[in-house]
Amino acid sequence: MIKPYYDHNGQTIYLGDCLEIMPELEPVDLVLTDPPYFLPAHHHATRIGTSKSWGNLSILEHYFQNVFHHIQTKLSGKGVFYCFCDAQSYPIFFKASYNKFKASRCLIWDKLNSINGYWWRHQHELILFATQDGTQKEPTGDGDIIKMKCVPINERLHDAEKPIELMKILIGKGNHNLILDPFMGSGTTLVAAKELGRKAIGIEIEERYAEIAARRLSQEVFQWNHEEKEGQ
Repeated sequence: MIKPYYDHNGQTIYLGDCLEIMPELEPVDLVLTDPPYFLPAHHHATRIGTSKSWGNLSILEHYFQNVFHHIQTKLSGKGVFYCFCDAQSYPIFFKASYNKFKASRCLIWDKLNSINGYWWRHQHELILFATQDGTQKEPTGDGDIIKMKCVPINERLHDAEKPIELMKILIGKGNHNLILDPFMGSGTTLVAAKELGRKAIGIEIEERYAEIAARRLSQEVFQWNHEEKEGQ
């Protein structure tokens, strides 16, 4: 078995490539992640007479077909999958999940504030939501649009850092005891899981972010112990 980079009180971090580490892990109840949904080089922008082609996305599609395969095999039969994406990557993600999960659909995260731009300014992010054959249905009650402000840019520990409360909403929608984030970044998923009393595993390929996540989790432990002593 691979050695954890960090392991304390149900929160575990592995440093490395998620495609190499996921097969070594135990089954999980929930996968919640925000991968780098990059696009390959835009040949049409650098070569005269070359137009856009769906084939330009073939590298992206092949990679995430592989990622989603590992995620599906790692999820328990009752598991749930959430994956952040945008309008360009969602078609790739949906196609990659379509034959691997019982159902796939799109949620919308409304950030409430739009960024600078022309025509229709960007104000949202998409979340692919997928379930397994044995996933327990949750009672109807919440719409598929989540309204919450994003983390201010000058307060982020990672360029794509998500609000802890947003992750807590997704984790809390179901009885998930063990959560996996294969593209952990600065560890927000694990911090949210810890605050909800759930166990979580994070995988990160860049050590600087694994270190940030480990420090965040360690600070949570220190802060909790400090507040508990003050309350006694």
